[in-house]
Amino acid sequence: MALMESPVMRRVAILGLATAAAAAVSIATPTPARAQTTPAPSASPSGSPSPAPSPSPSPRPGTLRVALDAHLTFVSQGTRGPGIAPPEARGFANGDPLSPLTPYDVFSSAPLVPGNAAESALYLRPAYFGRAFDATLTLAAGYVRGSVTNAAYWGESLLPTFNPHLGAQQLPYRIVFPAHAGADDGTAFVTSVLAGSIATKDGNLALKAGWFDLTQTAPFVFVQPAAPNAAPAIGIATAETLGDGPPSLDGWPAPATTLPLHGVDLVAKRGLATLELSDAALPALPGTPARLISGSLTIDHGEGTRYAAQYVHVGTGGDLVATTVLYGANGKLAFGPQGPLPAATIGGQRQRIYGLGAAFHANRALDAVVELGHSTYDADAVAEPGTGKAGNYVHLGATRTAGRASVTLDLYRNEAYYANALLPYGVPENVWSVAWSWPGQWLKSNYQLINDFPVNIDRQGYRVKFNLKRGDGPLDVRAAYANFVEIDPITIANALRTGFIDGFFLPQADSAATLGRQQQYLFFAGWHPRFGDLTFDYAEDTMRRPAVPGHPQDTVSYDNPEAVLTFARRIGPRTQLSLGLARYGMRGSFGQAYTNIDFAERVAFAGIQLAQSPHATALISVRRTAFGGIPSMLGGPPPDFTGTLFVFEQRYKL
Repeated sequence: MALMESPVMRRVAILGLATAAAAAVSIATPTPARAQTTPAPSASPSGSPSPAPSPSPSPRPGTLRVALDAHLTFVSQGTRGPGIAPPEARGFANGDPLSPLTPYDVFSSAPLVPGNAAESALYLRPAYFGRAFDATLTLAAGYVRGSVTNAAYWGESLLPTFNPHLGAQQLPYRIVFPAHAGADDGTAFVTSVLAGSIATKDGNLALKAGWFDLTQTAPFVFVQPAAPNAAPAIGIATAETLGDGPPSLDGWPAPATTLPLHGVDLVAKRGLATLELSDAALPALPGTPARLISGSLTIDHGEGTRYAAQYVHVGTGGDLVATTVLYGANGKLAFGPQGPLPAATIGGQRQRIYGLGAAFHANRALDAVVELGHSTYDADAVAEPGTGKAGNYVHLGATRTAGRASVTLDLYRNEAYYANALLPYGVPENVWSVAWSWPGQWLKSNYQLINDFPVNIDRQGYRVKFNLKRGDGPLDVRAAYANFVEIDPITIANALRTGFIDGFFLPQADSAATLGRQQQYLFFAGWHPRFGDLTFDYAEDTMRRPAVPGHPQDTVSYDNPEAVLTFARRIGPRTQLSLGLARYGMRGSFGQAYTNIDFAERVAFAGIQLAQSPHATALISVRRTAFGGIPSMLGGPPPDFTGTLFVFEQRYKL
């Protein structure tokens, strides 16, 4: 078990105070802050450090106000067992696509490695209120010491200017499989000017520069890349939960679910219309810049009636990057225990996406949504130039409401050539999961430009959802079922065509093509008596693809049920308690004619949030994990391991 003795905790507290003091000194002096090494970003409103909104009512002209946010996070983790050193580890760390089964938390895809990490950040936001305009600035200081993997994946999303997922190079991050604490330690400190904004007094015209989140975006056209870290929480939720997330105090800030963009952003409002224009860098590996140009127009009538149009252009340059598709240059198939894994290099990508969307009331009890997308794609380093084609996205939905109950039917079609740019995060990701892992980042360490939930690329089908709102009663019930099938089989011929992507199935011989299917079952129930809140969160995904005789490697047939049982209790307005049990399992076959997938992770968790004052809040979370299953390679060691995770976070807001 990693150390958690009181001297360590005292050292962590001292480090947090040192960070705050250093930030105050650096801000008060004219010395320039250290610049980030690589621009990066991503999209979708999140909790990343953007300029805070102007207070209301607006202060007297000439007023200068300063707001301060800070947090200190300490992570301590210990793991033991054969699963922490899987046989594929060395090859995967060197770029082999055969990725290991463990050690990672299957609920979040965050690595479970031994070590201690201390991370702290301070955000200072001065705001000037003038007669004709208001201006804000975001200054920051951050510090990390200890296990780099734990700091990057557990706790708050790191300060953008030294977040390795965004391409920053200050932290000595790398893919490692440490068997003991201290094997991946590093230290970094940075002070930065993160962002600035200027806006008219009525807020109808605003210009932002630096690190920012989009004000508006159509998720089927563009979303900012998902934050890879598991934010501090006192509970667990399934990745596709129908619930409201882990229990939390009202004053605890919502965690950032996406990474910020880096560039300039202009927002103009007139009447019901809002126009946003953005030019920003995206997360990218060193030497392979990626840039986004986006324009969106929204007309919002309120009360659920909204119309939107958006255009996105993404281009990449620099060196070729390795990826797990077949249509790139130097493509090959590696046949192994996980099936025929494709690998190639790609570069000079150009993606354009056009989208139109509308949400409106069809009648008094029926709400409708229509989303239509069209994209084009090309790249310089490909196996068969000129074979790409345009892709389309269609979503039609309707919701019928009757009293406290509602039923929603959604129809989806997400073609294999739609929104298919291959964009790696700023570093090779420490996602240690086999080819069949679910959920996971799109094509592992790549992020997709759009939100692919609930329908993934190269899928079409439907989803039905039922909600029974709590109202004045103690019971809350939600359920959903989805059924999606492949649009085009991922044959060798298809896989070699520029831009053809299937999110989870691997290539088949042209003469042995079959269509795969995915089904999803979701259920959430909440009982809210006076003594607390009891919730049950359940999700199950199934993947099926038949194989013709003589091609057993094409077989895909597995189920992964997830279940989380949580009891939470609010003690007065300042204390939130939570404890529960969670299980994530998977069983079946992938790339073989026999059962080669059979594992489960079981987690017992408990946590508490304390509002110590209007300006300070603390969180303590403890998890005990037991992972067990069959080897991912015949004759290999089992993936079994146990681990304990301790997270402490102290937040301040002035």
